[in-house]
Amino acid sequence: MVLVLIVVVSFALTMFIEKAEVEIKSEGYFVKRSELRMDAWSMLEVAVAVLADVKAIDGALYAPNQGWDDPLEYAQVEPREGLEVEFSFIDESGKVDLNTLDRDSLILLFDELGFELDISSRLSDVLLDWIDVDDETRIEGAESEDYSSLELDVHPANQPLKSVEELRYLIDFEEFFFDENGLPLPVFSQLEEAVTVHEVGTLNVNSASSLALRAMADLNEFDKQAIDEFLKGMDGELGTGDDNYFSSSEDISAVLVDVPEGAPLGHQISVLTVKVTVREGGYAYSLIGTLSATTEAPALEQSGESLRYPFLFLDLREQPGADNARPL
Repeated sequence: MVLVLIVVVSFALTMFIEKAEVEIKSEGYFVKRSELRMDAWSMLEVAVAVLADVKAIDGALYAPNQGWDDPLEYAQVEPREGLEVEFSFIDESGKVDLNTLDRDSLILLFDELGFELDISSRLSDVLLDWIDVDDETRIEGAESEDYSSLELDVHPANQPLKSVEELRYLIDFEEFFFDENGLPLPVFSQLEEAVTVHEVGTLNVNSASSLALRAMADLNEFDKQAIDEFLKGMDGELGTGDDNYFSSSEDISAVLVDVPEGAPLGHQISVLTVKVTVREGGYAYSLIGTLSATTEAPALEQSGESLRYPFLFLDLREQPGADNARPL
């Protein structure tokens, strides 16, 4: 009887310890998450301050090799002990605004991705029906009735896309851009590198992909090669100290002799996404901000003074998914 009691008590104690360990880890997760969130915010502020300083000196943001690719080095800021910080930047203005493309431009874009004309036409109409405000179905498109007939839980948003990832909900897009598990296919990655959902105007040739240049500016591989050679600098390698960047329309004209008339080419960053990831003790947390590099935030009145933030944030979010700030 004593042995049985010991076994029961041991089992109960083991269960209590395991439950307590889970609760402690859970509490530790939320504490660490809060701490890392503050760190990420601080590091994002450093990045924004550096971007504002470079813009004030050079007049505009063109490319990371202006010196802002390593904000901590530029600002001479040391993270607190034990904290690892990683910055990454995506120039949205090196992409095509997917929400503003007409049917012909969309067909050309999908054609450049390798789709046959009939599929490109179908995808273009489906996308335009998802975005436009009416319920009139295009020749090869799909409106609410079509989604209902397929017993889908979603219907056209009748507004601009909020993210490129939203394409997975459109009829036919899931078939051609995602696998049976819903994971993006390589062709989706190609598309994601070339398009954005932000209003960007002209393509920044300092960061534009080959797909974007071919589809929207009618440039060929020789033009892209000429751009790359200029950007690489004298040593012919990207990522080194002598890298170039286009800072004027004259620079572009000097490299691209036969620029197609009306080609939407530019040399400045208008919209920039900044991702800050902080790590400590096996935990990680990411903060992602997309800002307009050409627009200041509205002035704020504080203590009788007018404060101006150097950039207008268009979007600010945590890393998507449930793993943010969880143990690595």
